[in-house]
Amino acid sequence: MSPASAGRRPRFGPGRLSAADAENLPDRLMDAAFTLFTEQGFADATMDQIAKRAGASTKTLYNRFANKSEILEAVVRRNVQRTVADHLKGFGLRPGESEPRDFLVKLGMQLGIANQADETSGIVRVTMAEAHRFPVLKRTYKEVTGRGITAIQTALEVWREQGKIEFDAPSEDLAALCFHMISHEMRVRGVFGEPMTRSEITRYVTLAVDVFLKGIQPEAKAKKRTRK
Repeated sequence: MSPASAGRRPRFGPGRLSAADAENLPDRLMDAAFTLFTEQGFADATMDQIAKRAGASTKTLYNRFANKSEILEAVVRRNVQRTVADHLKGFGLRPGESEPRDFLVKLGMQLGIANQADETSGIVRVTMAEAHRFPVLKRTYKEVTGRGITAIQTALEVWREQGKIEFDAPSEDLAALCFHMISHEMRVRGVFGEPMTRSEITRYVTLAVDVFLKGIQPEAKAKKRTRK
């Protein structure tokens, strides 16, 4: 590719797209939508603006996405896959082969790093502002957090079977509590545009995990330890 053609914007609109342009078009459309959603909010962004930002025709956009809600869902799912899902997929520890503290700290670090990414914080920002009006945002957010909660719930139950921890409360409730304890502050800081440093994430996650593991122990066991 020549230097002149390297900087040339792919041609959309009338005419046949090259194979490379056709392959990249969905991502270009979603990139444009993501930028507009985070800059001015989902409600105020229009399909015409998205097409124009992507350098495409409105017809081209509608050929691939029926409406704004559909492109929003595609954007959210793609960004979640690039950030949170990929981090969780690459998570190397298995509950049955790990100590609870080591597992939860590493998971918290993975979630914390993912939440500092611009793609993640941008989508969370839009979700918090618009979810009460657009169910797709609420549904997708719950699906994403649900993955982390389910991972923790499974781990808690494995550790209880192995005798590594004890708890009386429902594992699902404890998993939700743990998930939010180890990820909430990083998520909020990302939304505010004040991302935490890696050392801050490490300190926060470690404290949250220690407080969580100490707090879930059965009441009788906690009283016995206190008397000692």
